[in-house]
Amino acid sequence: MAKYLINEVQEIEDAGAEKRFIKGEKREDYADGWRDTGNVVLLGLPGSGRNELARLLGERTGKPVLVPATPAETAEVLAGSGAIIVLDDGLVDHDDVRHLVHGAGKVFYLLADTRLLSGRVAERDGVEDVEGLWRDLSARLAVVEPVFYSALHFILQGSQAPAELVEDALEKIGY
Repeated sequence: MAKYLINEVQEIEDAGAEKRFIKGEKREDYADGWRDTGNVVLLGLPGSGRNELARLLGERTGKPVLVPATPAETAEVLAGSGAIIVLDDGLVDHDDVRHLVHGAGKVFYLLADTRLLSGRVAERDGVEDVEGLWRDLSARLAVVEPVFYSALHFILQGSQAPAELVEDALEKIGY
């Protein structure tokens, strides 16, 4: 189960072995995750910049930006191809969606500190109780971050402005 991903014990045959990826290397051992659907899936908590990054990527790639609102709509969008898909954290954690995300395209998790996110969301939405918002986002992160980690292919620093992440994301999309 994804909730306990970090707590799983893994057996390692050769503790000193290393696997390094270089630009352009094929990742055959992760073939299902690199399936070429043409989709780019953006995950993260509110305030991480998913929507703005999606807009910028859509402009640069010419792909449509899709933001599904329900689990059924999310499943349909993830089964398609050639889109930038922004997923709400509640949808990523939904039983009908969770198992679909990893294989739906290249999945990016916009990782950021909940203090930063709560400040952004409070400013954007006019929330006065920033401390309460921070507590809520921190509790939510504890639940969904293992799910994000089980689905992701790349981590982007959500502490940076989306405009600063575009080139990095485009390079990774080009793999």
